[in-house]
Order: sequence, then C-alpha cells, then structure tokens
Amino acid sequence: MCAAPAARSFSAVFSNLPPLSLYIHIPWCVQKCPYCDFNSHALKDEVPHVEYVQHLLRDLEIDLPLINGREVRTIFIGGGTPSLLSSSAMQMLMDGVRARLTLSPDAEVTMEANPGTVEADRFSAYQRAGINRISIGVQSFSPQKLQRLGRIHGPEEAVRAAELAESLSLRSFNLDLMHGLPDQSLEEALDDLRQAIALNPPHLSWYQLTIEPNTLFGSRPPVLPDDDALWDIFEQGDRLLQAAGYQQYET
Repeated sequence: MCAAPAARSFSAVFSNLPPLSLYIHIPWCVQKCPYCDFNSHALKDEVPHVEYVQHLLRDLEIDLPLINGREVRTIFIGGGTPSLLSSSAMQMLMDGVRARLTLSPDAEVTMEANPGTVEADRFSAYQRAGINRISIGVQSFSPQKLQRLGRIHGPEEAVRAAELAESLSLRSFNLDLMHGLPDQSLEEALDDLRQAIALNPPHLSWYQLTIEPNTLFGSRPPVLPDDDALWDIFEQGDRLLQAAGYQQYET
C-alpha cells in the first residue's frame, strides 16, 4: 500500500526537473595547439570512427536510467576536432542518440568544426545527420598569427567554411575568434574582427587568449599584449560589434 505514493512522488520529482543538454566529446586533432588545455590528442593513426561511436553509445546507455525520459533540448559535439569524424560515423552517432533519447522537436544540435577543406566538405553530410548549428574555429584571419597558434588552416579556408555554412541554411553558425594574441597590435585585432563581421555570422564568440598550465604556451609563454593594450582591444572591439548589431550576452 505504501509503494504507489512513493512511485508517484519519484515521478513528480523528475517531471519538475529542467530539460537536459548533452555534451559529446571527440578527442582527436590533427595536431595539438600550443594554447589548448582541453582533453585532445594529436592523431597518430586513423580515427577509429565506428569503434569510438559504438563506445559513446554504450556509455550513453549506461546513464539512461538517470535520464528517466527527460527531454533533451540541446546537444553540443566538441573536441578535439569533431569534424575529423567521418560523415557516416556522425550519422551513426546521431541515429544512435535519437534512438535512445527524447529530443525536443526544435533541439539545437551544435558541432565544433575546423575550417580545413576536408572538414568543410563534410558540412552538408553533417547537416543530413541532424547537425543544425556549426561552430567554426577561425581564431584569426592573419596567416602569421594562425601559424603562431598552431592552426593548420589559412584565412581563405576560414572564409570558405563560413560561406559554406551560410549557404546550407543551417539554424545558425558561429565563428570562434581570439584576441590578445602573441605580439598582436590593436589594429591587427580589430582587422580580425572586421573580417569576421563581414562574413555576417549569426553568432560570434570573441574571446581573449589566456595562458593555461600544462600547455606548450604555459611552459614557454609568448609575449602577449599588456593590460592597457588588451583593454583598448576590448573597448574598441566592443564598439565595432555593437555597431554591427551584435549584443553581448556572456563574459
């Protein structure tokens, strides 16, 4: 006689909880950037596409009892470089997630991507798999600064990737851009920002490079702009963004 009220109470607790978000990690990169302290590893061999997706889905199944049927509103696939995952493996991953979870009909599904030619060529296939938002790691439009950051793409590839993302009519796309780079002048930082704005991304993540422990930059710190220069970059960059219609919502 006591079991029924307890069961109703348990269900009520779950029904009052907020919707869920899901983070999926793809840990490989072509090479490790000197500023990156995320769990990412330079590829030594081919990505184990199918095997890794199978492990991800098994891991998800273990946690299904904790989810108790709650709706998932957002999915973020980060890394590493998720766009190294083949389009067929991404389809397998998203099919497996949909088979195991209840996704909101308007769920936002974001994938981080490098602007490299190979990765960008997969954008349309990722869209067919269910990705509706792509976050492109541009970081800078300066060839010299990209090389200093250990990036393997050039500015032309960044522009092409942004234009391709826009042409796909995704729900949205985002450009990641850094400032306060080694030996970066105010005008160089603002020029990066102007080039990003010219691509008309619906969302722009503009953030300052910070030196983290256990990175190559942490052990061999580069010369960064001083505090006064950083403030000038932020203040004038903020004006540029506001004039272009962007509103800051996160710090």
